[in-house]
Amino acid sequence: MRLHFLIAGVLLAVSTASVAGALDANLNNDSARLALSWMTSPSPNSLEAEAAIYYNTDSVYVGTVGVRVVGETGRQGNPLEAGVGGKLIGITANGDRNIDAFALGLGFAVRYYPVTINRLAIGGQLHYAPRIVSFGDVENVFEGMAKIEYQVLPQAFAYLGYRLLKAELGESGRTEDLDEGVNVGMRILFQ
Repeated sequence: MRLHFLIAGVLLAVSTASVAGALDANLNNDSARLALSWMTSPSPNSLEAEAAIYYNTDSVYVGTVGVRVVGETGRQGNPLEAGVGGKLIGITANGDRNIDAFALGLGFAVRYYPVTINRLAIGGQLHYAPRIVSFGDVENVFEGMAKIEYQVLPQAFAYLGYRLLKAELGESGRTEDLDEGVNVGMRILFQ
């Protein structure tokens, strides 16, 4: 089931029509994440699809496939960009945890470009999957990410981020932090 989910997610993401995209990679001593996203238009108002996979040293593997609508909030030229959408989250953990699950998380993302600090962006995203859309060994799943980015080149950002992935396990009812920590990363834009 694990491999089928990841293969289906990657095929869905690759089949999405796009004109622009980004490669995002981040890591720390205990985890690594790689994501590929596509946007339907190069403007700030578009449909964005993303496929990601990450792994940590506790043998937790997570694959996600998501889609969201992204755009400027309020008037044109506003430094705040927001998005809403959902993602399918597949989790496999070996060892003491022994988890096989998937969930459909709904959520939002924001990115703020301070007018007074050129090339800086502050952003994050939250997704939550309640019991009704969580299957397998979990009752619910929460994923949150935050980051401070600096635009090194016109198409390349370096950032410092934080990620938290929690799941409430079905049998025991206990909540597990499947991944948590500060990371460094880069985001490369392409067309």
